[in-house]
Amino acid sequence: MNIAIFTDSFYPGPGGTENVIKTIVPLFEQKGDKVRIYCPDYHQKNQNLKNYDIFRIPSIKLTYCDMIALPSLVKGKLLRDLKQFQPDLIYFTTASGTAKWALKMGKKLNLPVIATLHTKFHMAWYESTKSHFITYLMLKSLVRKFNKAFSVTAVSFDTAKVLKSYGCKNEITVIKNGMDKKNLDITECSMPIKDNFIFLFCGRLIKSKQVQFSLKCLKNVKNTYNFNNFNFWIIGDGPYKKKLEKLVKKYDLQNNVTFLGYLNDRKLLNGYYNAANLMLFPSDFDCDSLVVLEASALQLPTLALKNYGCGERIEDNVTGFLSEFNEKAYTKRILEIINNKELYDKVRQNTSSLKAETWDEVSDHYREYFKNKIEEFKKGQQN
Repeated sequence: MNIAIFTDSFYPGPGGTENVIKTIVPLFEQKGDKVRIYCPDYHQKNQNLKNYDIFRIPSIKLTYCDMIALPSLVKGKLLRDLKQFQPDLIYFTTASGTAKWALKMGKKLNLPVIATLHTKFHMAWYESTKSHFITYLMLKSLVRKFNKAFSVTAVSFDTAKVLKSYGCKNEITVIKNGMDKKNLDITECSMPIKDNFIFLFCGRLIKSKQVQFSLKCLKNVKNTYNFNNFNFWIIGDGPYKKKLEKLVKKYDLQNNVTFLGYLNDRKLLNGYYNAANLMLFPSDFDCDSLVVLEASALQLPTLALKNYGCGERIEDNVTGFLSEFNEKAYTKRILEIINNKELYDKVRQNTSSLKAETWDEVSDHYREYFKNKIEEFKKGQQN
């Protein structure tokens, strides 16, 4: 197959969608497919990755690290490039500029266009615009694109439910993210053992990741329940960092919280995973977070939310921990985990059995899905 991927999220962006594409494309190509990625230029030169076939599109900055590609500026060149590449299908992983043009090019070239949802866009857009009305208009635009697609996938059942709530009429197939244990070796990445109970967060520092919620709960743990023997390591960077730093001071957590910044060193990151005791990930935004899978592979249990995407894989008190999404319940669960060593040790031993396929297996699911949809599209054209 020749697969054209249209996305507003690719390298050098640091998000989950970028990492999914970077991971899965080489697996497609190892199995004989050709993949060309149509994505923003990020206003940088020499940003292409070795072994990736990329068409860069002029873009504008949307948020801290997000770009919207502007294919209309290179539409003639874009069409010529696609004709030369000769894709069997077009696959878009976005809701903005490139999604519109993926549909246009699919119609022009008579190709099936497949869409997927990685992000709860209503949260991301409201955080950027602070306007319910603008967010509503943007969601209407998103739904029109997804309803025009030949078929739709999502990375979790929660995400599929959210997409349906937007108004998507297409049937949605769930294909969850994978996990690659090759980069999760802890034999050469040990960290100093500390007496304190260590909490960890890893991800972009944006409001919808709910790090501020974790800080509020840890304030309760410290002040209301008089437990101070802990540290909270925050790995990542983003536009919400300054707000979080202010909250740390407001809650008198300066001696407990450490901002470690964005870490690109895999071994160092694995070391932090290995040294921590509990991942705090009360995100109602993430659909199927890769960091939760990484943590589980390194036997770091996660406290996630019930009935949200990141909690779908976790069996409570078996492969991790779940909580209702309210401050009192989440604080109570933190205290239960700290105080019940027998339960904690049992769960930590079980985290590596958290259900997750390898990326190689996930790529097979996508390839089979793509092939079926190509055949289905061809049959529809014949009738």
